[in-house]
Amino acid sequence: MENITKTYNYGGVDWICETWIGASSMGIAHGENPIKFALPLLLLQISVVSLFSMFFQFLLRPFGKFAFLAQILAGICLGPSIIGRNKQYMSTFFYTRSIYIIESFEAICFLFICYVTTCQIDTHMIKRVGRLAFINGIVLFLIPFLWGQFTAILISKRLGGRPAGVPPAEFHHVAIVQSTMFFQVVYGVLSNLKMLNTEPGRLALASMMVHDCLSWCFFMLNIALKHNTHSADKNHAYFLSAAQMLMIVVIVYVFRPIMVWMMKRTPVGHSLKASYLTVICVLLFISSLWSEFVGLPYFFGAVALGLATPKRPPLGTGLSEKMGCFIWYFLMPCYIIGIGYNMDLSLFSLGDLIRYEILFGMVRFAKVVAVALPSLYYNVPLWHAILVGFIVNIQGIYDVQIYKQNFNYRKISKKTFGAMVMSAMINSTILIVVVKKVYQTMSKRNPYKRRTVQHCRIEAPLRILTCFRQREAVRPVLDLVELSRPAIGSPLSVFALNLEELNNHSLPLLIHHTQEISPFVVPSPRDQIVKAFHNYKKSNPETVLIECFTAVAPRKTMHEDVCTIAFDQETDLVVLTLDAGMESWERLLCRNLLQTCPCSVALFIDRGRLPDFRFVPIKKLCITICAVFLGGPDDREMLAYATRLANHPSVELHVFRLLDHNGASPLRDMVERNHDMRVINMFRKENSENNIIFREVRIEEAVELMELLRKEGDDFDVMMVGIRHEENLLMLEGLSEWSNMKELGELGDLLISKDLQLSVSVLALHQ
Repeated sequence: MENITKTYNYGGVDWICETWIGASSMGIAHGENPIKFALPLLLLQISVVSLFSMFFQFLLRPFGKFAFLAQILAGICLGPSIIGRNKQYMSTFFYTRSIYIIESFEAICFLFICYVTTCQIDTHMIKRVGRLAFINGIVLFLIPFLWGQFTAILISKRLGGRPAGVPPAEFHHVAIVQSTMFFQVVYGVLSNLKMLNTEPGRLALASMMVHDCLSWCFFMLNIALKHNTHSADKNHAYFLSAAQMLMIVVIVYVFRPIMVWMMKRTPVGHSLKASYLTVICVLLFISSLWSEFVGLPYFFGAVALGLATPKRPPLGTGLSEKMGCFIWYFLMPCYIIGIGYNMDLSLFSLGDLIRYEILFGMVRFAKVVAVALPSLYYNVPLWHAILVGFIVNIQGIYDVQIYKQNFNYRKISKKTFGAMVMSAMINSTILIVVVKKVYQTMSKRNPYKRRTVQHCRIEAPLRILTCFRQREAVRPVLDLVELSRPAIGSPLSVFALNLEELNNHSLPLLIHHTQEISPFVVPSPRDQIVKAFHNYKKSNPETVLIECFTAVAPRKTMHEDVCTIAFDQETDLVVLTLDAGMESWERLLCRNLLQTCPCSVALFIDRGRLPDFRFVPIKKLCITICAVFLGGPDDREMLAYATRLANHPSVELHVFRLLDHNGASPLRDMVERNHDMRVINMFRKENSENNIIFREVRIEEAVELMELLRKEGDDFDVMMVGIRHEENLLMLEGLSEWSNMKELGELGDLLISKDLQLSVSVLALHQ
């Protein structure tokens, strides 16, 4: 059937009428052009946009991940700016019916994006942020808004006027839109840059959350005032306000309990059932439809439902995994087409671009100032404050969609829309590169002095950071703290860090537990850990100082929190407690710590050989520790820590020094051999009267070393080894080829291997 399109004007509005020909085609074989039908054209558009996006991502890959830039470039290429200059192409790809279909899918895409990203936001984060984040959020809300209005007036009256064809109300509205920011954009960028649990990242996220709360409150108040002011029927305005409040109440007290029920019905470790996911989608559509009925933007319902969604798995981050493929690979191309179709770069002149960029640049500068000044007042380092200012200026999909909504409601013109999208694309790309480079430079922390056990003076307090992932690891950690406790002299400073994976939270947290746990409150697992350390501190008030932290972070960047505390607290040693069967991400954590930690690192594999000092008198205990000394900086660090442990009244230390068949050090590096000899001589001289047994063992091949460890290993409670050794040593030859956990080094991996079948705990050190 021939497609007939007619246009009628009724009431000053153009109405377009088309003959309905169906959604799908019978195919070329039946004499039909598939592109004239909605479904084949939609599939073709999605395919073409996806190909263009992947092409631009491929070109930009050497410079980093710029998904937002690649997507906008794909939309521009397919729009009227480049390929769209061909009228035949535009009439084929973008005729009237296809535009309505694309815009509908675009709205659905943004609806899901709003929900999936917002449901990862932990609203309790607002309670945990400090005073600085609240001040930053308030100032970010006020200063860019006021400064943007002042700049718009200045450009209009003093700098040659506004861009051509842009009325004053629109130019001032542009300043308001530019002053808004969206938490979800910053969250996505920091996640890609692996900066979620960094100090600037946390401050930026917390500040943006406060800003967004104020923005939504102001937005709701503004809509209510407009309804009351412009509505002739006051009862109708009151009804709309009541309906808006009712929507929020229903989402919190009806929809949220439904999701909590579904979460409780899902076994731990399992994903949501398909039926539950369908119910959540229905709730999402109901919330968005309700928003439209009561005069709010459709995405407001998605944001409200996302905030009300429980954050614990399988909801929260679990929904992103379930819906992500559908959103980013099917709906997103529709979103890109809708943006690119409305961008025409030929509308701009150089003077217009300059005026727009002056306005945009001044608003961005105001955001940097709004964050930097309070941060500097609270003694945040200058570059950290500036970096936070750069982060809050990054723009993304949310900003572009808000521009599109303003364009649809005719608040801004097509020229202004194109200028804002282009500016957001270029500005965000530059800022992402700058933020990444600046933070990489700042993160290279170099301690002003060597933070090692070997170089820590005997009379100085040893500062240890203990890290663990599970509550069951608290007892062995406390055992190691007890063994490190000095009998006399300066107290031992211990910083306990509980590592939690970013599952139950949308935001990384670094919590400093400074308050005592109330005995009248049922303690959470975190509180039980803190209470255990505080109880130990009370039993040893003169010899141990303890501070407790909890770090909630993604697996890939969990080491950042460890390094941050180690640097800030100037620790001499980081002790990471692990299980013998380490997972792949735990091994990644070990490797990252060994590469980036500003002090020495010890990996502790507990096998239950240490007694519980809380219930057994120290005088009745005898802990036997063996230090295997082969040579090198890690072995010297291990020996220094073993000497500290030997000062404990319950410890009996055995030192095995491994020599070659000639009775000499197996190392070929003469400098290292001299350092080893000096350390060994000093050790034997200073500990000649202590409870230390020193043995020199001649080893020629790896087989002899394995026999020694197999024979002697289970006689001890803990064996201490260095991680790194000189390459191509004869007595270690072949061990690395069979190594399962190279992070422990050849000797550490050998001690926990199934070949030796030992039950001794292992402490491997890296200087």
